[in-house]
Amino acid sequence: MHYHVGKLDEPLFAVPHGYAGRSRGYQRATLIDRGIDSVHMGVGVARLAPGGSVDTCVHANEKGIYVFEGAIELKRGKDVFRLGADDYALIATGTPHAYRNLGDQPARWFDMQAPQPKPPGKWQDTFFVADEVPWPERAGDLQGIAQAGHYLPRTPIINPNAGVSGLRVFRFMEKEFGAQCFYMMRGELAPGGVRGYHDHPVEESYLALNGEAIMSIEGQDYHLRAGDYVWTGVGACHAFKNVGTEVFRWIETQAPQFPAHQGTRNYNQWERLKAAQIPPRLDA
Repeated sequence: MHYHVGKLDEPLFAVPHGYAGRSRGYQRATLIDRGIDSVHMGVGVARLAPGGSVDTCVHANEKGIYVFEGAIELKRGKDVFRLGADDYALIATGTPHAYRNLGDQPARWFDMQAPQPKPPGKWQDTFFVADEVPWPERAGDLQGIAQAGHYLPRTPIINPNAGVSGLRVFRFMEKEFGAQCFYMMRGELAPGGVRGYHDHPVEESYLALNGEAIMSIEGQDYHLRAGDYVWTGVGACHAFKNVGTEVFRWIETQAPQFPAHQGTRNYNQWERLKAAQIPPRLDA
């Protein structure tokens, strides 16, 4: 099964294809795309220098962004609002949007795009368009803004029968939020916590935020710390164990969205059938 493990490093940052002359102080580190055999995801981390901006553009895909540090102002359609640390927003397919950084610190955010953007030289899926909404002197906060929010742990998704202990997952970007092609969530695994072997009929990405954990993928163990990222393809079996002294936290995406049922195949639930399996007949 296909999977990939990597590290968010400085050499990954560059001005994206098509953004030269359309942006100032903007760079993006591509983490997951077709280069590692993904077919559904375009995942990366973007940054915008103080005073930087990105001109108004539209994509032939939807995009979710989650701010890690600093602050940006986002112009999305007719809405203009500020996103600070742990704020997030969805940009629907074909929605004009632009960014700027009026602060004195760099801003950095995670972004997820699906369907996966096309590579340079193929069918064009990003277009820079006329800016019909002027920037205000200062953008307001998120209050009253649809399809945007501030991350706070809410009711976690927990399956106690799936080889799980100490795990909490908070999905904040899904169909009810307006996303059509992907999920975005935050995960937390307490010290000593585990998530048993499982797989999915969709792709997943993980970006470690803090703490440390061993992630086992297809029989190989990987020690994850802040800045490490992982992609698991359809059917790739994987498991977690927190091996540190603090909560292991990560941001996660899934694409396409889960089916209505049977989105997770927990191995331990099926392995119980081994003991109950009827032996073959010797006289068969």
